[in-house]
Amino acid sequence: MSNDVANFIKQKIDSIAECIFEKIQKEEESFGLYSGESGILLFLFYYSRFSRTKKHILITEKFAENLLNRFLVKENLHTYCSGLSGILYLFEFLRENEFINLDISGTQSVVENYLVSRMRQNVSERYYDFMHGALGVGLYFLKKGTNPEYIQELIEFLYKTAEKSVDNRIFKWESVVMNKNEELQTCYNFALSHGMSSILIFLARIVKSGICDERITEMLSGAINYVLLHEKDFSQFGSYFPNFILIDSPEDVSKSRLAWCYGDLGIGLALWQAGKSIDKTAWEEKGLEILLQSTQRRSFNENYVQDAEICHGSAGVAMIFRRMYFETKMDEFKDATQYWINQTLNYSHFEDGLAGYKTRYSGGEWKLDYSLLMGISGIGLVLLSYLENNQQTWDELFLIS
Repeated sequence: MSNDVANFIKQKIDSIAECIFEKIQKEEESFGLYSGESGILLFLFYYSRFSRTKKHILITEKFAENLLNRFLVKENLHTYCSGLSGILYLFEFLRENEFINLDISGTQSVVENYLVSRMRQNVSERYYDFMHGALGVGLYFLKKGTNPEYIQELIEFLYKTAEKSVDNRIFKWESVVMNKNEELQTCYNFALSHGMSSILIFLARIVKSGICDERITEMLSGAINYVLLHEKDFSQFGSYFPNFILIDSPEDVSKSRLAWCYGDLGIGLALWQAGKSIDKTAWEEKGLEILLQSTQRRSFNENYVQDAEICHGSAGVAMIFRRMYFETKMDEFKDATQYWINQTLNYSHFEDGLAGYKTRYSGGEWKLDYSLLMGISGIGLVLLSYLENNQQTWDELFLIS
């Protein structure tokens, strides 16, 4: 990285930080990890450590304490994306990485009882979605490592609710998506954000945690068998997989975008992580093949990337390729990371944007967004990790590591 590029990235990060420091002077009621103040806090801790400015450190610590006091009293969502399970996961991560030393044990047990009750409600609704449903609570308890009985409940849930072939070689789980007419349709969703890729990664994390259950290997194998049944000819289709398979619908599937949320990147990562968890080389090799091919999707017609944020933008793509460079040391991933970092910088062209950035939402509307998933906090984290050449350990919050 040349000095000119490094200086430009630093200026962009500083501009993002200025926008966020101004933002947090106005108290809000959106506490979520992906969607609100908790995700902003993650960026601020990394930025304060980077800037080494006492003012920034004090503001960030005060913001963290204020946020902690407010969300424990006011937050009633349980979700990983926007509620308590994601926030508590974040605080476990911050303690682990020596950003904070705050004691919430006095209220943690009450909050955890609430999380379990809501997790069980999601289970009764067959709602596994890690961002908004049962698996998000499971991710928190996996991170904390103190309640294996709740993880066993989720293993039981996933096993019982899966549709299985007679020989148990195929496992799949139903989900719902919005179709072109804005109607809900039942599908088998492959996405990292809301579908089977997140289930595969959740199961791989259970194995990594040391919990042994033969049903996990059975589910991993069955789900991967199902996903691979739907592999397309990349040269003809434009991606390895569609986003999902609609049930009882004649609607044609289309190629998937290049993104964290949907598409080949999440499936490739899920195969890679599942293979590593149980030493299944064939899965690792297939995941690597998919991810390497994805590094070549550079034009808009090939990737559909239009903005910079993590969810479906260039920063999320850079984050994934950088993680795969750490995993493999392959130059293809290093080069792709640099390309998508440059694209992220190029997307900061809005005169009325936040440090030049806006996020494109469904329906085509461009909005200002400060959040971790869809806004400048996530963009800032990706750029900061790249500039510092650090290990990007925070990407575990996105199921990437």
